[in-house]
Amino acid sequence: MKPKFILITSIFMLSGCVATVTWDGFTPSKSYQITFKDQDENPVSGVSASCSGNGVWPSEKIAQEINEAYKESDPTGLLKLSHSGYEVGGTYNEFGPLTWGGNEHWKVYCKFIHRDSIIKSGELTEFNQPVEITVPKLI
Repeated sequence: MKPKFILITSIFMLSGCVATVTWDGFTPSKSYQITFKDQDENPVSGVSASCSGNGVWPSEKIAQEINEAYKESDPTGLLKLSHSGYEVGGTYNEFGPLTWGGNEHWKVYCKFIHRDSIIKSGELTEFNQPVEITVPKLI
């Protein structure tokens, strides 16, 4: 009887030590510069971006903002994408050094399209630094 009582009492006491942490912050505005060149190092104009979010705030809003700007790479092959900053936040549970139940992080995925063909796709954060992408020769 005592071991069962001690176990139940311990669980009850430890459950009071679990904290729910609420956090808030801000994701800054960001610009991306992607240069498209062919295999001979010539600039490729007319490359467009199509982006989508993962359903976590503000991914869909960022993707929509990029898509609505609808730009194509210029005659030098440069495509500039940008988005505004947004407030973010969430909650998670904490017990000592252990955490669980946190919100999933927002992610934006982009496809780069030239002449109706996807030439590159990936998570937007892959393009945080200026990037150069080689456009394959179309037959």
